[in-house]
Amino acid sequence: MLLSQIAAHLEGRLEGPDLEVRGLASPDLAAPGELVMVREPRFLEVALSSGAALVLDETSFCPDAVSRIRVRDLRKAWPRLLELFAVPLLWTGAGVHPTATVEAGAAVDPSAMVGPYAFVASGARVLARAVVGPYSYLGEDAEVGEEGVLEARVTLHRRSLVGPRCWVGTGTVLGTLGFGFQEGKRLPHTGRVVLEEGVELGAGCVVQRSVVGETRIGAETKIGDGTQIGHNVRIGRGVVMVGSSALAGSVVVEDGVVMGGQVVVADHVRIGRGARIAAGSGVAKDVPPGETWAGAVLARPAREHWRRLALLDWLVGVERKLRGWLRSGDG
Repeated sequence: MLLSQIAAHLEGRLEGPDLEVRGLASPDLAAPGELVMVREPRFLEVALSSGAALVLDETSFCPDAVSRIRVRDLRKAWPRLLELFAVPLLWTGAGVHPTATVEAGAAVDPSAMVGPYAFVASGARVLARAVVGPYSYLGEDAEVGEEGVLEARVTLHRRSLVGPRCWVGTGTVLGTLGFGFQEGKRLPHTGRVVLEEGVELGAGCVVQRSVVGETRIGAETKIGDGTQIGHNVRIGRGVVMVGSSALAGSVVVEDGVVMGGQVVVADHVRIGRGARIAAGSGVAKDVPPGETWAGAVLARPAREHWRRLALLDWLVGVERKLRGWLRSGDG
C-alpha cells in the first residue's frame, strides 16, 4: 500500500517519497518497507533509526529524507490506521456452511453467517449480519443480535442473549450452570445470561446463568480473557475488566468501574460507580463510588493500603537497628 493512500485515509499529509509499505511495526522492531506510528516522543529516536516510514504529529522533528505522514491527532488516527492493515476473518461470509447444523425452528437471517460444524438449536435466532464461528453452539432459544460475532467454539446455553454488536472470544461459555449449592445439592439455575449492546468478552471466559432472573452485563462493557462471572452478577454500562479476574455470585458492579487484571471479588459485594480496583486485588467489602482500592490480601482504600506498606518498611528498618544495637551490647 502506498503512503499517499494511507495519508488520504488518515486525512493526513505525506512528506517525503511516496513509498510502498508492507505492514505496520513497533518502533524497536521496524525495518525499511514498514510503517511506524510514533505515539510517544520517547520512541521517536529509535523509530528514526529503523529506516521505516513514520506517522507523526504536526510538530515532531523528522529529517527530510524520511518519508512521514503528518496527522493532527495521533490518538484518533491510530484505530483508522489499524483498520487498513487488519486481516479479515476468512469465515465471515454470509450463509450457512454445509457442515453446520441448523435445527428446524431455528431462524438464521440470510445476511448472517454460520460457520463450519456450528450447531444452532431449535428456537435459536441469528440476526442480520451476525457471525457464528466454527464449532460454536447455540442452545434452545439463544440469540445472537445484529452484527454480533461469536468466534470459534463459543457456547451459548439455552436462552442466552448476545446483543447487537457484541464480540465473544474463542472458547467462551455463556449460560452454564452456576456454582450454587444447598445442603450439598446443586440448586437448579432457572435464569439466563444477557449481554447488552456492544459488550466484548475475551477468549476463555465463563458467564454463569442466574438462579433466578438474569446474569446481566451492561452495554459497551469490555472484559478480558479468562474471566469468571458468577451467577446473578450484574455489571453496569461501560465497565472495563482486564483479564483473569473473577466475580463471585450476586456481585454488583456499577457503571464505569475499571478493574486491573487478576481481581477477585467476593459474593454479594457492590462496587460503586466509577470505582477503580488495582490489579491483583481481593475485594471482600463494598467499594464506595469513585474510590480507588488496592491490595492483594483484601483490598482497602488505596491511601490506607500504601500507608500500611510504608509502615511495614519502617518497621523493617527499626528491626535492623534494634538487632544492630543488641549485637553491640553483646560485644
